Formats: sequence, C-alpha cells, structure tokens
Amino acid sequence: MPRTSRTLASAVLLLCVTGCDSSTPTLPDPPVPSASATFTVPPLRLPEVPAGAACPVTAVRPWSGPGQTGQVLGEGPLYPVADYFRGDTALELRPDDRQPDGTYVKKVRWIGVGYSGPVLVRAARIDAPGSAGVTFSYTGEERDGGHYAELTRETNDLPATTTVAGPGCHAYQVDGTTFSRTIVFRAVSSGG
Repeated sequence: MPRTSRTLASAVLLLCVTGCDSSTPTLPDPPVPSASATFTVPPLRLPEVPAGAACPVTAVRPWSGPGQTGQVLGEGPLYPVADYFRGDTALELRPDDRQPDGTYVKKVRWIGVGYSGPVLVRAARIDAPGSAGVTFSYTGEERDGGHYAELTRETNDLPATTTVAGPGCHAYQVDGTTFSRTIVFRAVSSGG
C-alpha cells in the first residue's frame, strides 16, 4: 500500500477508535403526553328552550372563596362571576357593546377553584338561532367550538369576554376532565 494511502487509512482508523462508540445510542425520552392529549371533548348538550318560553336561568349563588366577588353562577369548579349580570341573571347589552359585525361583547370574569387541568367553555343561544362564545383574555385558544385552556393552578382568576349575537336565552357548557356543567343566562337589550 502506498504511504499516502496507509497514512489516510491510519487516520480513518484513529478517528473511528477515538470518535466511534460501539455502545447503544441514547435516544431522547419520549414526550410526556400533555393534559390536552388526554382531554376528550364531550358532546355539546345544552338545553333547548321553545321560542317564547321562560329562560331557565341559573341561580346566582353567594361566594366566599378566593377572588374579588360576592356571587357566582353555577356549580363550578369554574364559575362566571355574577357581578357582570343583573340580579335576574341577565347580561345587559348596551349600544356601545355592539361590534361592527353586529355581535355584542361583554366583560365577564371567571373564577376557578379546586381544579387544574384542561377546560373547554362553549356557549350558544338556546331559544332560537344565534351565536355565542367565551374568550379568556390571557390564556388558551379557540378550539373545538369554544375556548380551550389548561389551568395550571387550582385557583384561577380569568379575565374574559362573552360574545352574543343579540338578546335571548343563552347557555355556557363548561367541561374539564372531571366535570361538565351548564350555566344558563339571558342577554337583554339595555333597559329591557
């Protein structure tokens, strides 16, 4: 073998001896499934209210838990703060709440206590055709027909908005891995 070829072969052998490892290569750990990977979206099961029938609103209940409010709606563990509704569980729609697309956007803060994990909040009008929705201001995303978020603490104060197409009987469906709740409210025109 010519000297140049022998030198080259020695260099390759030396590189292999110093840089080649005959042990099994280390593979990265498989990803740990997130809570969202284990969250199964339940079907939307909102009540139906015949046109002209009374809206079966959810009663306001006193609140003594964390957060700055004295009353909430629903059974939790994620509650809309009742302070944003009139005493008869009515969300008052004012002319300045109306958006260019004709919908109304209202601030409705939520409180979460005793639960951490994925939540999906969906909303709809239940006495006639019409859209509704919820958006948490600083967490989550639109997904699965509602607003999805992963709550990382067991106590949460969630600034949010509720959007409705107009007056009528509406409902939220709030789903987590261990609960599903329905909260019914009315949206009324200012003065109505």
